[in-house]
Amino acid sequence: MSRPRPNHAPFLAFVAVIGAVTLWFQLSVAPFVASLLSLHVFFQIVLGATAVAILRNLVGLKTYGTFGAVIVAVSLLLAGPVLGFLIFAFMLLAVVLARGAISREGIQEAHRVAILVTIVALVAVGSTLAGAYLSAPGLAYAAVFPVLITAWFAERFVEDILRVGWAKSLRTLGLTTVAIVVAYVVMVQEPLVAFVARNPLSWTGLVLLNWLLGTRVKFRISERFRFRGSRPGRDDALDGGILTMNRRNRDYVDRYNPKGLLATLDKARVKALLVPQGIPMPETYLVVRGRKDLPQAAALLGGLERFAVKPASAYGGEGILLVKGRVPGGFRVNGHVESPDQVLHHIQRIVDGDFNDGMGDSAILEEHLEQDPTLNPLAPEGVLDVRVLTLLGHPVMAMARLPTKASKGRANLHTGAVGAGVDLVTGRLTSAVWNGVRVDVHPDTGVSLRGFQVPRWREVLETACAAQEASGLGFAGVDIVLDARHGPVVLEVNRRPGLEIQNANRQGLLPRLRAVESLGGSSAPVEQRVERTIGLAMRGWDLPTSSGFAPVPPVGPVPPVNGR
Repeated sequence: MSRPRPNHAPFLAFVAVIGAVTLWFQLSVAPFVASLLSLHVFFQIVLGATAVAILRNLVGLKTYGTFGAVIVAVSLLLAGPVLGFLIFAFMLLAVVLARGAISREGIQEAHRVAILVTIVALVAVGSTLAGAYLSAPGLAYAAVFPVLITAWFAERFVEDILRVGWAKSLRTLGLTTVAIVVAYVVMVQEPLVAFVARNPLSWTGLVLLNWLLGTRVKFRISERFRFRGSRPGRDDALDGGILTMNRRNRDYVDRYNPKGLLATLDKARVKALLVPQGIPMPETYLVVRGRKDLPQAAALLGGLERFAVKPASAYGGEGILLVKGRVPGGFRVNGHVESPDQVLHHIQRIVDGDFNDGMGDSAILEEHLEQDPTLNPLAPEGVLDVRVLTLLGHPVMAMARLPTKASKGRANLHTGAVGAGVDLVTGRLTSAVWNGVRVDVHPDTGVSLRGFQVPRWREVLETACAAQEASGLGFAGVDIVLDARHGPVVLEVNRRPGLEIQNANRQGLLPRLRAVESLGGSSAPVEQRVERTIGLAMRGWDLPTSSGFAPVPPVGPVPPVNGR
């Protein structure tokens, strides 16, 4: 299939206008020099924003927000780096403690953040008054710190702790601090700021620099460490085989997934598209679209035994409750007991937007699937699922996601599940990663992973391809559960599938994606497309032998199917 050529005309016209305006300023700069230099803070912000953008896109730094670090750095310019950081750290600590104090009150996110904004304002006012009373004018600089940004940082930090734990949250907070420091260091370079202020053509240069880095960078430096070679201790350089984040977004998500569909394809919409096509999905008991539906949900809970509660718009397993049965006083939920009121409160949090960046959401109450018993040795703590990455109706790569005690029974890698590569031809597990480390056995049970057979493998691939097509996406990650009663059942269709599947398989995606693209569009039945793709896989996808991710050949005799 030939890729559509992007239309650069609007951008070229935009650059031409910016270039003409800045050229006029450049030729007439003398009368404006004093004014431009007096407005130097705006040029400092531009340079700081460019530095943070480079950290995020080129280096791969994960921070809280994109440009909140720049706003905090502006405050450091006024207060000074040492005193400024002390004030900011104190304000952040106060707001985090306040956030912890109200965490059990079930306050909707917008009002919760408003409370935190109030706390930041009180700290700033109190610090300023204390400075005046104690003759310590430095404390008055608390008033220059961004109230909204500080409150938002605290909200995101605490939510991250609840979602992924202290270690990852502190790491992200630390990287955000690095971004603040880098932005500050760039912004205090007076010769650089003066040069930009005195030379308006450099403004166009900054636009073009950000365009170049935003469209031409193929990989982030951090991805050299994330995607390693095929042997422990080896760190092969990235080659053409690895699909990186920037390539994924630019060459596949943006190209094959309609933008309008990306914005509307939540779990409820996926069901509305797939179920009429005969594609199996869990039965829906109720969709709670707002607080007005909570009484109906409360009545339904009285008659349910096993079920799942999911936010319609959240991804990565956020906000999901897996109810495995009733016990005296409530339900067995995610490894502990919750009362019906607690489950109902969780549903309320979903519709209030707690798992959707504060925007209202729908809660889906649906059937709790029962895992195929042959997979129980791999998932004693929850339900295993299979992620099949598909392009243009063809399977490209697959990974089994195995719940662990650390993941609390959820099949999500970022919470501690194991990712195990699946051979596309045979359906057997090949290699696996757990929290970024290669493993050969399940960390909880010691069960050997290599050679384990995923049942009904062809059906899994065919179901995934059919689901991707029915969703309207051209590039997707389809999550499938092997249900004991229904066979392969689609859980979710992901419009921006993650890339850890390459580490799980120890192979890059690009050769496979390009091989499928070379086939072009096809109206053939899904069975024929799967057969054709398996033929490509058996021929090695034309993978170069020098690829840093070498296929993992069997070592010794292949174990019998699932130990039998």
